[in-house]
Amino acid sequence: MPQSDNAAARAEPRGIGTSQSRDPLAREVKLLGALLGQVIVEQEGLPALELVERMRRQTIAVRREAGGVAQRRRLSALLDEVDLPAAEVLIRAFSLYFQLTNLAEEKQRIRRLRQRQRRAGRGVIDESLAEAVLSLRRGGLDADGVRRLVGDLLVAPVLTAHPTEARRRTMLVALRRVYRLLDRLDDPRLTPAEDAEIRRALREEISLLWNTSPLRADPPTPLDEVRSAMAFFDESLFTVTPRLYRALDRALDLGRAGERDDEAADAARDSGQTGTRAPLVRPFLAWGSWVGADRDGNPAVTAATTELSLRIQADHVLRAYEAVCRRLMQTVAATGEASGPLRRRLERDRRDLPEAAAQLARRFPRAPYRQRFGFIVARLRRTRLDLTGDPAAAAGVAGLGAGTAGYADPAELDHELAEMAAALEEQRLVRVTYGVLQELRWQLATFGFHGLSLEVRQHSEVHSAAIAGEPAPDVPVKEVLETFRAIGRIQRRYGQAACQRYVISFTRSAADVLNVLELANRSAVEGEAPPVLDVVPLFESADALEGCSAIVDQLLAQPDYSRHLDSRGRRQEVMLGYSDSTKESGALAAAWMLYRAQEQLVEAAGRHHVQLTLFHGRGGAIGRGGGPMTRAILAQAPGSVGGRLKLTEQGEVIADRYANPDIALRHLEQLTNACLLASTPGHDERARRAAEEGSDLLDELAEEATTAYRALVWHEPHFEDYFRAATPIAELSQLSIGSRPSARGASVQPSLESLRAIPWVFAWSQSRANLPGWYGSGTALEAYRRRHGEAGLERLRALYHSWPFFASLLDNAEMILAKADMPVARRYASLAPTVESRRIWRRIRGEHNRSVAQILAVTGRSRLLDELPVLQRSIELRNPYVDSLSELQVRLLARLRQLPERDPQRERLMHLVHLTVSGVAAGLQNTG
Repeated sequence: MPQSDNAAARAEPRGIGTSQSRDPLAREVKLLGALLGQVIVEQEGLPALELVERMRRQTIAVRREAGGVAQRRRLSALLDEVDLPAAEVLIRAFSLYFQLTNLAEEKQRIRRLRQRQRRAGRGVIDESLAEAVLSLRRGGLDADGVRRLVGDLLVAPVLTAHPTEARRRTMLVALRRVYRLLDRLDDPRLTPAEDAEIRRALREEISLLWNTSPLRADPPTPLDEVRSAMAFFDESLFTVTPRLYRALDRALDLGRAGERDDEAADAARDSGQTGTRAPLVRPFLAWGSWVGADRDGNPAVTAATTELSLRIQADHVLRAYEAVCRRLMQTVAATGEASGPLRRRLERDRRDLPEAAAQLARRFPRAPYRQRFGFIVARLRRTRLDLTGDPAAAAGVAGLGAGTAGYADPAELDHELAEMAAALEEQRLVRVTYGVLQELRWQLATFGFHGLSLEVRQHSEVHSAAIAGEPAPDVPVKEVLETFRAIGRIQRRYGQAACQRYVISFTRSAADVLNVLELANRSAVEGEAPPVLDVVPLFESADALEGCSAIVDQLLAQPDYSRHLDSRGRRQEVMLGYSDSTKESGALAAAWMLYRAQEQLVEAAGRHHVQLTLFHGRGGAIGRGGGPMTRAILAQAPGSVGGRLKLTEQGEVIADRYANPDIALRHLEQLTNACLLASTPGHDERARRAAEEGSDLLDELAEEATTAYRALVWHEPHFEDYFRAATPIAELSQLSIGSRPSARGASVQPSLESLRAIPWVFAWSQSRANLPGWYGSGTALEAYRRRHGEAGLERLRALYHSWPFFASLLDNAEMILAKADMPVARRYASLAPTVESRRIWRRIRGEHNRSVAQILAVTGRSRLLDELPVLQRSIELRNPYVDSLSELQVRLLARLRQLPERDPQRERLMHLVHLTVSGVAAGLQNTG
C-alpha cells in the first residue's frame, strides 16, 4: 500500500532489473505502492497518506481479530472522524493501488508462464497446442487423424458490450502505459540512468492516473463501445492471431516427428521447418462481435449504428494491413529483375497508378518487391477510404492518383499476395514466403476487410410484434425491417462474413426462428435480394433449456427451413444462455440443465443430419457461467464440441484476457487445446460413461438445489427488499458503465424479474456475498448425503474424480465460496435492519457454511482452494485492502439512503459510492 516518501526511497533499490529478489511480484507491488505514496503526498499532502496508512492497518487488524469487536470499534471511531473529502482520498488511494497491483500480477502471470516454458526445455507445457497434439497422438489418433481434426477446427470468441467493465477506456489506456514501463524494468541491460528515467516516467503516469476520474461522466454510446473493442483488436487480436496459427503449425511438426522417436522430435524442434514450407494449418479463428449490433433491450443500437460499427472496424483492419505492407515495403529489399506474373503485375500498376509509380521508382529503383508492396499500400489506402465512407479524404493523399482503384474484396488482395509469394519462392526467399507474408495472408483470411464478424441480436417478442405489424416497446416495425436491410448493405459492401448471424433472445418456439427469415424476406426492396442469414436460436430460461430439443426438432423438420439449411451447408448454430438460467435456478441446477440441453441438442442434430455448433453465452463471473475455461470445455456433454467451440467474451474479461498480447495468446492456446482434446471419440466415450453413472445423482442434486435457491430468491416474500437494501444494486445501476439499460423494460425501479443477470451478479459481488454462484449447493449435497449415508459420500467423491463435469461444477462453487466474505457481507446486511431481513441474512450465512462444509467433505480438502495456493494467497492478501473500500461503501450507502431525494449532498455521496464500486471491482478483479 502507499508508503511515506522515505519508505518509498527505501523501496527503490538501484538496478531493479538485475535484482536477485526471489519474489519479483512482491518487489514490484512494493515499488508501485511506494510511488503511489509519493504521488499522494505531492497531490494531497502528508496527512492524507498517513490517513490511508491508518485505515490500512486498522482493516488488517479487524480481519486478524477474527470476529472480535474491539478492533472494529477502533475502525468505526477512525471513520467517524473522516469527512467526505478525506473519504474520497481514501477511496481513490485504495482503488488506484488495486489497479497498479493488478498490473504487477499480470506481469507475474507472464513471468511464470515463461519460467514454465524454460523449465520444460525440449518438453511441452500443459494446456499448450504442442501438448494437445502429442496427447492426441498418444490417445491413438494417427497423423492423418490429427490433421483431419485440425482441418475441421473452429474456435470463435465473440466480444460483447455487456456493461461489466467498470473502467473508462482512458483509464485502460493509461494503465497499459504503466504496464509497459513496469515491464521495461526487468531488462538486465538497463543502465542506472535508464532505470531512473523509467521510474520518473512511472511517477508521471501515476500522477496522471491520480488526477483522472475512473468514472465516465456519461454512459458510453454503442459506437464508443465499438471503439473500445477495436482498441483490443489493435493491441492484441490482429497480431496474436497468426502467432496462434504458427504455434499449432509448429505443434503439428512436433507431432509428426513424435511418430518416430524422441530424437526425431528434437530434430523437428531444431530444424525450424515451420516457415519454410506451406502451412499445415488453415485459419481456424472466427472472431465475432455483438458490439454495435446487440439491440436486445438497447434502443440506442439502430440499423445506422450497426453500419457505422462496420465502418469503424474496417478502418482499423485496413490500417493494420497498410502498416504490415508498409513494413514489408521497407524490409523486403531484394533486388533484381521481376519476372513472370510479378513483372506483368508491376506493368499494370505503373499504368493504373502513375503517380505512385513515379514515387516508388525514385525511392526503390531495381527493387521490384518494394515497389510491389508500395502499390499494395496505395490500393489498400483507397480501399479504406472507400469502405469507411470518406471519399473526400482521398483528395490530396500523396501517391494515390486520381484513378486509383481499391480492392474489390479480400480475395483480390490475397491473389496478389499469392503472386508475391510465388515470386519470392522462385528467388529462394522461401522464409519470407512462409514467414511474414504467410502471417499477413492468415490475417487477411481471418479478418477480411471487416475485422470482427458482427452478430445481430434481438428479442423474439420484437419479431412477433413486427410480423403482426405492431411496434414493440422502443422498436418500431420500420426499424426492425431496416435492420435486415442494413445487414444486406453490409454484406454487399464488406462480404457475407461481415454480418450473417442473427441471434434470437428468448427463443420459445420454432416460429421464433421462422419469423426472422420471414422478416428478412419482407425487408427486401425491389432489385435487391434479402440478406443471407444464419439464424441462431438462444435458449436461456429454464423452460426453454428443458424444451430446446423439441423446438429444434420441430424447426429442423420444417421443409422450408430444411431447404434454408441446405443453402447454408446443413450447418446450424444454437446458443445456450448461462446468465439468465443461473439467475432463475441457481448455479448448480443451471449447470445441469445446460448439460442436459447439450446432450439433447446433439441427438436432435444427428437425427436431421445437421452439423451443430453450440454457442456458449458465458459471463465472466461464475454466477453467469464463468470460471476456468479449459476445464469447462473438457466438461461439456459428449459430442457437443466436435472440433467447434464458440463462446462469448464479456465485459471485464475482455480486458483481462486481451489487453496483453502474451496473455491473449496463452488464453487462445488454452481454448484451442481444450477444443481439440474434447473432440475425440475417446474423450466422448469417457464422458458418456461418467454421465450414465452420475446422471441420477445430478438429477437429485439439481432438484434439491433448485428448491433451496428458488425458496429464497423467488418465493421468500421479503427477499427483494433485502436484496435492494443489502447490496448497492440501485446505486450501481446508475453507473455509466454501458450503453444498455440494466433492466428489461422502462422502469425507475425495475423488478427483480426484469433485472438483467449482469447487475444481479455485480451487486452480490460488491456486497462480498457472491450468492448466485453457490446458493443451494450446500443444501443439495447435504440432502444427498443424508439420504444415502456413507455410501452417498463415497459416490460423490468417486464422481468428483472421474467426471470432469461434476469436478468443474464443484470446483467453481469452491472458488466463488472462497471469494465470498461473510463477515463483510454481514456489514452490508446491516443496511437491511428489519426482522425479516435479519432472518434472510441468517439463511444466507447458514447456506454458505453448509456449502463450504459439504464441498470440503467431497473434495477431501481441509481449506477452500488448497489445490490453488496462488489464488488462495492472492485472495488472502487482497481481502484486507478490499475491506477498507467495502467499509467505506457501507457507510456511504447508509448516509446516502437517509437523505431526502432532493438533498444537495446526494450527488456528492452518489459519486463517492460509485468510486467505491469501481475500486471494489478492481480489488476483487470481478464485476458481473
